[in-house]
Amino acid sequence: MRFLALAVLVACAAHPQKRISPPAPGALALVETSSDLGGTPVGASPARVTVVVVLASWCKECAAEVAILDQLRRSHPAVRFLGISYAANEEYDHRGSPAALRAYAGKRPWLRVVIADDALYAALGGPPKIPAVYVFDQAGGLVATFDRRERAMPDANELVRLLAQLGA
Repeated sequence: MRFLALAVLVACAAHPQKRISPPAPGALALVETSSDLGGTPVGASPARVTVVVVLASWCKECAAEVAILDQLRRSHPAVRFLGISYAANEEYDHRGSPAALRAYAGKRPWLRVVIADDALYAALGGPPKIPAVYVFDQAGGLVATFDRRERAMPDANELVRLLAQLGA
């Protein structure tokens, strides 16, 4: 029995849970040089705050977080909300596809979705689990990161308090 416990402990130590890496400096600027699903460049924004959610069309937790962001955007029209989809997440286990992502985004026209290439995904810290939420200030500085492996995704009240602190 001691051997089995030791083997499990060694196996866990050999494969530690990957922590989310912070986005690279300039990650938001890289998102802004990308195009959305419609081919329109995202571009810079005068918004005081940009909220970025990394998502997939099939992800239930992503849909729940996007619903919270939908509530917020109604009461905070000056905040910009962007979705990031990474092909490896979207097509994980054949759950999604480019067509599924377009249908998902089509039901949420307020959420501009960018398909991340490897460089953009790496710049965002390569979040190992979705959704992941990033909040950037007007200068593109990272204000908050929410990783659902470490804690529950932020609810509307938590995000409203954060937006108030940022003057949004």
